[in-house]
Amino acid sequence: MKLNLGDEVGYQGVGYRVEDLLLYALANGSFQLAQLVATGEVRFLEPPTNEASDRALVLAEIETLDITTPPPAIIYHRGESYLLRVSGAAKVTAANGDAQTCTLWRYRAAGDQFLQIEQWPDRARMFAGATVHVDMLEVRPATLKNDKV
Repeated sequence: MKLNLGDEVGYQGVGYRVEDLLLYALANGSFQLAQLVATGEVRFLEPPTNEASDRALVLAEIETLDITTPPPAIIYHRGESYLLRVSGAAKVTAANGDAQTCTLWRYRAAGDQFLQIEQWPDRARMFAGATVHVDMLEVRPATLKNDKV
């Protein structure tokens, strides 16, 4: 699944526009999150990492959990135990080339549920979500505007 700025992603009856593509580079790998925006809603989509995968991760920002950074190896949230899977310093590069560094922790629970915690210099951001089958996503490419008549 290749996403570009301006593409529209249909998910759960909502049409989201790809507003940014964020590349997270950690010491032991990297992943991309597409920032999806609709009226009053923002989601972050991690496309499948390879063609053999049929699952994509959809995250939404949540209220800050009552934890400190660095967070513990196990987090209990909404009745689930989340285990730490990935952590470290991440260089986050936006589609326009701007780059910043944060410390990232990604957790996983049963049922492909995920938490992601990011510690930025000015605040912490927290996300929760789950993987979904790619058939639940409808990607419509951005249309090129032709100024010629």
